[in-house]
Amino acid sequence: MRPLDLVSHIAHPSRRRKLTRAILIFGVAILTSLSFSQSAGPADSKGVTTKALGYIDLSSEVEGFAGRQLRARLITIEPGGRAALHSHKDRPTMEYVLQGNVIEIRNGVEVPHAPGEMVLATHDVSHWWENRGTVPVVLLPVDVFKP
Repeated sequence: MRPLDLVSHIAHPSRRRKLTRAILIFGVAILTSLSFSQSAGPADSKGVTTKALGYIDLSSEVEGFAGRQLRARLITIEPGGRAALHSHKDRPTMEYVLQGNVIEIRNGVEVPHAPGEMVLATHDVSHWWENRGTVPVVLLPVDVFKP
């Protein structure tokens, strides 16, 4: 088919509708697969323990922070364990890696972390953690939390 014949072939109204519908279906399929790949992390944790270290009620400390706490915890992820997918929308966190090498899967991208690193998670972060090593991973998260 010559280029001009192809243009007149596509320009026919019924073919144009079919082409438009096919492009829309393709676009929705691509967007759906991208969205699914970003949120397909584990729904449950495995081999994870959490110990509360303390908190400060921010209601009387900072104006506009009613109902929020500044809290600190220790999270241990055993070898082969994982912390479930979660979002930090409305819960900014700083997580210090105390022990072990851990993989953070942040917004669909694997990011390795080692002891001594501080990991920041703000409103646009959804992630989970995996311990692929042979020693427990210990994290010290400090976050602003609404119980």
